Amino acid sequence: MKDVYKDRYGEDIKESAVKRLYSVAVSIFAIGGMLGGFSGGMIANRFGRKGGLLLNNVLGIVGACLMGCTKIANSYEILFLGRFIIGVNCGLNTSLVPMYISEIAPLNLRGGLGTVNQLAVTVGLLVSQVLGIEQILGTRNRWPVLLGLAICPAILQLLLLPFCPESPRSDNPSVTVVRLSYFGYLLITKQREEEARKALRRLRASNQVEEDIKEMRAEERAQHTEASISMTQLTCSPTLRAALVIGVVMQLSQQLSGTNAVFYYSTDLFMSSGLTEESAKFANIGIP
Repeated sequence: MKDVYKDRYGEDIKESAVKRLYSVAVSIFAIGGMLGGFSGGMIANRFGRKGGLLLNNVLGIVGACLMGCTKIANSYEILFLGRFIIGVNCGLNTSLVPMYISEIAPLNLRGGLGTVNQLAVTVGLLVSQVLGIEQILGTRNRWPVLLGLAICPAILQLLLLPFCPESPRSDNPSVTVVRLSYFGYLLITKQREEEARKALRRLRASNQVEEDIKEMRAEERAQHTEASISMTQLTCSPTLRAALVIGVVMQLSQQLSGTNAVFYYSTDLFMSSGLTEESAKFANIGIP
């Protein structure tokens, strides 16, 4: 950022301005993540769980390319834009992936597969911390490669996900179906139930799918019998208030605990506690 500013304006940037730019680069990822998380339900209903994930990979590829080309383009604005797009990508993944996994998983594996998803997120954080040390990619010349590596999981998912079936629970009958590779966007309605059965047979590698069909029918009946309520009614309902408060407080506690500050500024925190810069970077690996 200092180099780009000096090239543009012929003078050194103030330290306070550098800190503001760095803060923008850090926080804009979280802003994109918030927007992506809010959009997850709409994307899932519009394009299906699998379709939404496939389209989301495009954002991942674009964001990674922008971040990787920041130094070549000599523009920190491109870094900000890339971080924002990657944030949206991660927010959508946070919403769509657990939804997809829970809907295609058998009952006896649903909880375990959900845990594996969170474990994979933690492993990804660990790998990124390891790659970011100075001996690998955390250098003045190689850091764009480190950021650009975000393209790898997006491309991998884009190649492999088409071979997976659409969630048989996708439930928006008004969607215009776009055929993606081997499978279409399946809906459990009276007209398309047979397609849902075929997807389940392939997914389970068994013809015994009646239990899943019965479960989804029961869920569909339950949804139809439930009256829709407004946000005001939800917050004012005594029977729902406790569950609502627990859910909101858990999410707020996760964010307000300061975990993001620890992740983003951990090296500085370790250095301020007395560690050398090199030791602080190695200590940073243990945070995930």
